[in-house]
Amino acid sequence: MNGYKTLNPTEFDLKSWHPYMIGSVVPRPIAWVTTIDGQGRPNLAPFSYFNIFSSKPPIAIFSPSTSARTGDLKDTHKNLLEVPECVIHLVPYALAARMNITTGEYARGINEIVKAGLKTIPSEAVKPPRIAGTPVQMEAQLRQIISLGENPGAGQLMIVEIVRLHLAEDILDEQGLPDPRKMDIIARLGGFWYLRIRPENLFWMKQPRDPNEVMSWEDLPADIRESPILSAADIGHLLANPPQGGERLRNSSPPANYIEVHRKMKALLPHAPQQAWTLYLEALRE
Repeated sequence: MNGYKTLNPTEFDLKSWHPYMIGSVVPRPIAWVTTIDGQGRPNLAPFSYFNIFSSKPPIAIFSPSTSARTGDLKDTHKNLLEVPECVIHLVPYALAARMNITTGEYARGINEIVKAGLKTIPSEAVKPPRIAGTPVQMEAQLRQIISLGENPGAGQLMIVEIVRLHLAEDILDEQGLPDPRKMDIIARLGGFWYLRIRPENLFWMKQPRDPNEVMSWEDLPADIRESPILSAADIGHLLANPPQGGERLRNSSPPANYIEVHRKMKALLPHAPQQAWTLYLEALRE
């Protein structure tokens, strides 16, 4: 990177600053949230200020910020004050166009579920309905609201506790866990850009847990650090699974045929990193 553009938030109004915020933190998962008001009327709206923040208790937070147009609270916020329950859905690509319909700031009481032509499923533990065709559905109860301000664009953090998690059977792997390669969900980027999460764009990389077993970047042989064959993920697997006797690698000269060695190592990754290292160490001895 050749340089940086440095910005001071206090020098911008909301309209000019907002694109920098949503364009700089990407991708963001979309919480497609159903709520109901005190009269039982449903509401559906998407929020990309969203994530999970705890496993036990299972906590999610999303932010229906005050309206940039009117400065008023969003209907989702108002509904949660009346009925402190919701369902959070992840948005599949197949429903992207319908999700887009629900981004509008409709008059209170308008049913976005009907406008988007969606079907619902009764929830088990909360009153708001679930949206059919969504791969992940989280029934949740409101724990706390934290307001970050009253001005237009100010975040209103809805801290909710998940009381039921529904996973579509066809997104599960052989262990019964959600498989990101099967979800085909979308995420929010900057401007009007979205991301479709597809298997060909994903990579798997083991996280090292024991710091005593992790190689540092400088411990890697230079030919591996600068390899035109091994990907960043490939090298990540090698770092997380250092070989026995690898202390001599740092100052070693590369194998004479290191490009071919790298190709053979790549064929063993990510599932056999120790075999890949063995192959490399054997090449050093030749």
